[in-house]
Amino acid sequence: MADVTHSSSTQMSGSTLADHILDGSYGFQTSNATVEISSYDDNLYLDGQTIISDGTFVIGTNASKEVIFATDSTMVAKFTTDGALDLLSGRFLLNGTTGSANQILKTDGYGNLSWTDQPSQQYAFGGFVVSGEDTVQAGSLSETLSLVAGTGITLSTDASSKSITITASGGGVSDAFKTINAGGTDIVADSSSDTLTLVAGSNVTISTDTSTDTITISASTSGDANQNAFQNVAATGQNTIQAGSTADTVTFDSEDNNTMDSRYATNRDKVTLTTDTAINKMTLNNNIPKTFSMASKVPVVTQIGENTGLPLRNKFFNVTTSDPVSGGGNVVGLSTRAIPILQSNGTTIVDVLMPAKSDNSTLQLTVLDSSGSDQTIDMEVAE
Repeated sequence: MADVTHSSSTQMSGSTLADHILDGSYGFQTSNATVEISSYDDNLYLDGQTIISDGTFVIGTNASKEVIFATDSTMVAKFTTDGALDLLSGRFLLNGTTGSANQILKTDGYGNLSWTDQPSQQYAFGGFVVSGEDTVQAGSLSETLSLVAGTGITLSTDASSKSITITASGGGVSDAFKTINAGGTDIVADSSSDTLTLVAGSNVTISTDTSTDTITISASTSGDANQNAFQNVAATGQNTIQAGSTADTVTFDSEDNNTMDSRYATNRDKVTLTTDTAINKMTLNNNIPKTFSMASKVPVVTQIGENTGLPLRNKFFNVTTSDPVSGGGNVVGLSTRAIPILQSNGTTIVDVLMPAKSDNSTLQLTVLDSSGSDQTIDMEVAE
C-alpha cells in the first residue's frame, strides 16, 4: 500500500502565475507539500492548488468516463470517450496567442506549429489532362493557361462576361466516315471529300432517294429465291445424303424388315412416320408393343437413375401331351420367354420363366420394387 504523509505547517501559498509554480524559488515546493503519496519509484505531491509528480504523470478514467477541464466553475474542454479533444469554450491559444483574423495553423514538418496568413491567391488550376498527351500543370500562383486555336478553329474571349468561345472556322465538314469494314477488309476515308461507293453485285440492285437520303438494296433474282432447305443429311454408319438442287427432297421411310413371310408383316415396323401438311409437322411413333418381344429387353431403371434393359430370350423345354406329335411319341417342345439371371456365385446363369395370366393372354413378370412391394408386368407375346 502507498505511503501517505500529511505535513507542512510552514506551507507557503503557491503563486497564481504559471511561471512561478515550478521554479523552486518561491511558491509551491515539494518539501512543503500538504499531501505526499509515495509508490515504488515515484512520489506525488499535492497542496490546495498544485499537483506535482517526480515520475511519469497520468490522468485518466476507465469504464467509458470522460476527462473534463473547467475554469471559473465552467467546463471549457474535455476528452470524450472516443479520444477526441472537445474545446467547449470554442477558443484556442497557441503559446498564449490567438493569432490574427483569418490566420491558419501550419507545421514545419518537425512538429512545430505556428499561426500563418492564408495565401491571397490560389492556383487557378492544378493540372489539365489530355489523353495521350503531356499533363499541363500550374507552376506558380501567377501561372497562365493558354488556349491555342488549331486548324479550322477560332478562339474569342469576352472579358466582361468572362467567357471563351470556340468556333469551327474551317468552313468544311469533317470526314463522313473514318473506317468501314466490309468482308473483313477496312475501307478508310482519305479526306473529308472522300466518297464511299456501293456497287451492286449479281442479282442485286441499288437505288437512292436524295430527298429522303436513303439507299435501297434489293434482291433482283427471278423465280424462287429460296436456297437449299438442307445441304447434307448424315446418319451414323451410313452414306451422307447431299442436296443436289433447291427442289431436292429428302424422304424418310420406315421399311418392313420381316421378309420371311409377308402375311405377318403388318405393323411390324419399329417406327411409323406420319405427316401433317397443315402445320408442317412430322410425327415418329414407336411401334414396339408392350410385349417387348421385338426389343428382347424389359425396360428397367437402375438405382442411379439410368435406363437400361433386362434381356429376354426364348426358353424351350419338353412337355408331355396326348395330342399327336410330329415324329411320334408324346413329348413336344414348347417355347416361352425367360430372363437369364446370374447367381451370386458369379458363374451360373439361371433362366427365370414367367407364368401366364389366368386368361392365357400374356406372360407375367413379377419383380420386387424398392419399397418391398411386388410389381407385375404383363408380357404380351402375340406379336
